Amino acid sequence: MFNRVRNLSFHSDDFAGLLPEFDTEQLPTELKELYHSWTKSSDADACASDAVTESDWPVAIFVPERYEERYAYPLIIWFHSDDTDEDQLEDVLNSISPQNYCGLALRGNHENPVSGGFRWNMDALQFGNVPLRDLLHVTTCRLRRAFHIHSERIFLAGSGSGADTALQVLVQRPDWFAGAILLDPPGNPESLQAERLTGIRGKSILQTLSRATTDEKLARNVECVRLLRSAGANVQIELTERTTDPGSAEVRFLDHWIMEQLNKTALV
Repeated sequence: MFNRVRNLSFHSDDFAGLLPEFDTEQLPTELKELYHSWTKSSDADACASDAVTESDWPVAIFVPERYEERYAYPLIIWFHSDDTDEDQLEDVLNSISPQNYCGLALRGNHENPVSGGFRWNMDALQFGNVPLRDLLHVTTCRLRRAFHIHSERIFLAGSGSGADTALQVLVQRPDWFAGAILLDPPGNPESLQAERLTGIRGKSILQTLSRATTDEKLARNVECVRLLRSAGANVQIELTERTTDPGSAEVRFLDHWIMEQLNKTALV
């Protein structure tokens, strides 16, 4: 089935069969000027660096089985929960909506030798010498060249340590993303320094939190929400009776939340 595209390596040759040839000479004059301007920017430097383009890291992508080439799909970038891996993306997207979104997931950068699964190391969000944001940027650019994805409808989402990772990526490059979904994050207020939150104003964030969580975890999350709201983010909290299972029907409501954000944007 078309959406069962999993365990794709990030190596530069892996997307070759999906990507169209790109000829700058075929661009209209005004776009050609913009493209040449972009090639001189720091973003282009990151795309061109050998460390990024030659990074070999497992990713998974999800494409609706009834994919429509003319429709610009929202993209959900998923950061998997603890002790799992990038293959969780398929269960998550099928649970949210098997038709409404394309999806992308990277494997966590810290392996648990006991479970054999992976998680996200918040102390060093990088793969070897490559920062996560750079690897994610290049991967997303390649995915957008292969599939019709709406550039202004890219949402970050994650569960557990993946939720904290999704928030960190949003804080680092808020201009790249429409918002974030955080399912039961451990909470990491130390990473939300005021000077780093200047671009978060107006961003939509949905966070779930279990009523059964510990007092310590609750305190960390309350502080995170306070900092984000103080910076102008639109944070919505959903209290649940138990920790949300991202691969179950419990996450169906996320489809409604994303669609609400898209409708708000369309009305502006």
